[in-house]
Amino acid sequence: MLCPVECQYCMASKIDQRSKYWNNGSRIGINKSCVFINRLVTDEPLKESNIDFSILEGDVVGFQGITDCFWNVFFDDLKFLVDSLDSFKIKKLVLTTKMPVTDDIINLIKGKRVLVVYSLTGLDFLEKTSTETRLNSIEKLLKNNIDVFPIIHPYIYKISDISFLPKLQELGIKQISFKGFRYNPNNMNELEKYIPIEILKQYDKNEEEVLIGEEFLKNEIKKHSLEYIDLKEYIYNSLDNIYSFDENSVREKVKKIVDNIVISSSEKNKGSLIDYIVKRRTKK
Repeated sequence: MLCPVECQYCMASKIDQRSKYWNNGSRIGINKSCVFINRLVTDEPLKESNIDFSILEGDVVGFQGITDCFWNVFFDDLKFLVDSLDSFKIKKLVLTTKMPVTDDIINLIKGKRVLVVYSLTGLDFLEKTSTETRLNSIEKLLKNNIDVFPIIHPYIYKISDISFLPKLQELGIKQISFKGFRYNPNNMNELEKYIPIEILKQYDKNEEEVLIGEEFLKNEIKKHSLEYIDLKEYIYNSLDNIYSFDENSVREKVKKIVDNIVISSSEKNKGSLIDYIVKRRTKK
């Protein structure tokens, strides 16, 4: 099992332009939000891996882009990263999840430079988890003063149930983000049992992210006193002036990093991607 949530639209295993890297053994990726580290259950623990952790210096780090970081089998890896925030000079650790948060995880990350991003999809019928458990976890994190940010991802127009917006408003959430859907009809044929084919065809764009209904979604968000903000901007705004380095040296290092690890981003312009990575590594 790759991930206990087993999303039937999984963009790590069912999108070929991404899965080919993970299947070939790549474990580190980068985008405009963070540099992220992956580990499969069959891999050696992070602390025993041959990963060059110096590439994390001065950056935002995500843990897991191909499975769920709150899966209990990865607790020791999560603890390793939390315990290494300063030795690796990590600005912030970002944990994106659909799974319930446990007391052990709360005790581990409370008071640390950690942001939890909860993926709310309104697609419970395609996932082995529920919107309710995610909302409960968001509430639990807020009560423990842990930074938590909701993102609607993927959003499938006329299919995603966004009736959770009033609850987010009730919880005092102020900002939210959303992203579209990547579709591969060859690997996601199960979706045809649940989603009309005429809707799926609108997303058949060579695995590129497609966002339909953006204005509708923004209006619904606004109705509930929520503000849309891009995830990368939320992360950037949350950064403290810690582990910031000289721009010239950072730029040279980032160029080398980008040339040697997987770029997992909708940004097609490598120069723009490098600029944004440099921006977050030099924030003061």
